[in-house]
Amino acid sequence: MVVAIGAILLLVILVYALVAVQGQVQHLRNLARREAELIAAIAARATVRAMTDGKSDEVQALLEKISEGEADLVAIRIINDQGLILRSGQPEEIGKTLAAVALAAVPKTLWDYEAQSVAVFRPIHNGPACYACHSNEQPVLGFLNAAVSFPNITSEVTRNVGSIVLPALLALLTAGVLIALYFAFAIGRRIDDLSEAMSRVQSGDLESKAPEENRDELGQLGKSFNAMVSRLAKAKRQIEDRHAEEVRRAENLASLGKMAAGVAHEINNPLAGMQNCVRTLAKKAGDDAQRKQYLTMLQEGLERIGRTVRQLLDFAREARPKIEETDLVVLVRRSLALLEHELVARKISFSLTMDSGLPPVLGDSQQLEQVFLNTLMNAVEAMPDGGAITISVGLSERRAGRFAEARVRDTGTGIPAHHLPQIFDPFFTTKEVGKGTGLGLSVSYGIVKAHGGSIDVESEIGKGSTFTVVLPVTAGSGNDAAAPYPS
Repeated sequence: MVVAIGAILLLVILVYALVAVQGQVQHLRNLARREAELIAAIAARATVRAMTDGKSDEVQALLEKISEGEADLVAIRIINDQGLILRSGQPEEIGKTLAAVALAAVPKTLWDYEAQSVAVFRPIHNGPACYACHSNEQPVLGFLNAAVSFPNITSEVTRNVGSIVLPALLALLTAGVLIALYFAFAIGRRIDDLSEAMSRVQSGDLESKAPEENRDELGQLGKSFNAMVSRLAKAKRQIEDRHAEEVRRAENLASLGKMAAGVAHEINNPLAGMQNCVRTLAKKAGDDAQRKQYLTMLQEGLERIGRTVRQLLDFAREARPKIEETDLVVLVRRSLALLEHELVARKISFSLTMDSGLPPVLGDSQQLEQVFLNTLMNAVEAMPDGGAITISVGLSERRAGRFAEARVRDTGTGIPAHHLPQIFDPFFTTKEVGKGTGLGLSVSYGIVKAHGGSIDVESEIGKGSTFTVVLPVTAGSGNDAAAPYPS
């Protein structure tokens, strides 16, 4: 743009210089012609006066004197209508004829560009004062010819062009530098910002904005660009939301399929055993001990079906927790007591330690007990060949305040790292089909979240897992230090 503007300005300067030169040339020629006309007029007047006074001999001396006094005067003559030189400021010309001149009855101007002179012919009219010497039938007695040299046009034009063009070129150079600086700082910088914003958007950053603080064309361009990027970002979010919704729907359908298979096995297996027991009892075969065994099996099958249905109901309904002060240690001990028979049967040892001065937690004791039961059952099922469960309860200072933490650590098989982000999803389970519905951790996660807490998990294959239940506590102090729960 700077080069284009400079070229336009240079063209304008050249055109202006050409027009100025033409005008200067014409002006110089007009000055020479007016000077010749003025000399001819003065000489004609003096000549007429001398001839009228009868002093015609003085005319030659007068022309010679005029010729000597004017440096630019090339020639001054009196000629007749045939071009014969009668008088001249240069006596050697008298008697010669200007053959190339065809005089008429009106004044004429002749330009000699080779000699760089201009000649004018002023008629000498016949009058009553001239009748004594000339016939009254001759209207024009002759012509007064004055030739004046004009200055060297080339040198004059060169000097004038230098005085015009050089300052103009200097002004053009200065203007070019100023325009370049203006484009660099006022426009180039803004174009660079806009280009950088476009590059960021091209790389995927739809939060990038172009400058639009000015109201000129670049500001309008930046505003339009930002509006377009905003629409793109909105369309991208809509597409992502729709895709996420489709993914969630597909995951839910897959989870429902897994849940249906798991629930079918959880209910179908006990039902099959219960049907065999019922058919055997219907035949009234066997002794009392066998009948008692069948009734026990029926009871266990019903409890298993009831537990599965209860888990589904717990997951389906979102019961609000009954918030009250609850002793967290009592809840953990009660959960251990309920599972003590299972722990002994599987040869799993356990221990419980707690911090001194642990205040009560705020929560629903029944729902929180279900959380610890689910967490402990997962730890038990992760150690089919026995192991150890370590439970520690203490206080934790966090940014949001004071919280109670209950850590349940087992020495089981551990959870694969790629499964950790999914363990709290509904119906997700790593157990074999029929060994679980995948609702225990999901229900526990929802209960803890409803209490304003969180569940964290750490796991390593072959070394075990640690589940940490974090719950808010009251401001006052609660339990005193107690002896560790016996293994």
